Amino acid sequence: MNKIWWIIGSITLLIAGTMTALSINNIVDKLPKGKGSYLKRALSKIKYIVVHHSAGDGFTAFDYAKWHIQRGWPGIGYHYVIDPDGTVNQTNAIDTVSYHVANNNTACIGISLSGNLSKHAMTKEQMESLIKLIKKIKKDVGSHLIVKGHGELQATECPGKLTDMNKIRSLT
Repeated sequence: MNKIWWIIGSITLLIAGTMTALSINNIVDKLPKGKGSYLKRALSKIKYIVVHHSAGDGFTAFDYAKWHIQRGWPGIGYHYVIDPDGTVNQTNAIDTVSYHVANNNTACIGISLSGNLSKHAMTKEQMESLIKLIKKIKKDVGSHLIVKGHGELQATECPGKLTDMNKIRSLT
């Protein structure tokens, strides 16, 4: 009898775990743009999914786009921005070579978590959305993609002191 309840419980968890689909809010055409445009790439050139944090609280993808344009960039540097409530915003097409990891942009898809993740951990909602988004990107682009934190490719504290990249990798 215990075995039957264990099986029923496992099936319930499996179904519950798959019921919440990832919703992506495409705001690519709504974000401010700078001068020029980003280059395009073949998806076969992509090797990494790179996790970032914004290093500031209370800001949005629109704020990041404005800051990046002020740096002379054609637009926001990330492909996705995940808000504290778990909302996933697509901010560039996957085939866009945007600026978020110097000297590695052609090989990378950039995901930024809004918030200063050196002062506080990402929210539960952000973690759930991040894991789902990474799984979706791997399904769409290729399971060979390697998940890295920005600081694993460049000398930076990004994606924040409180971001556990090993845990993220183990869940994706």
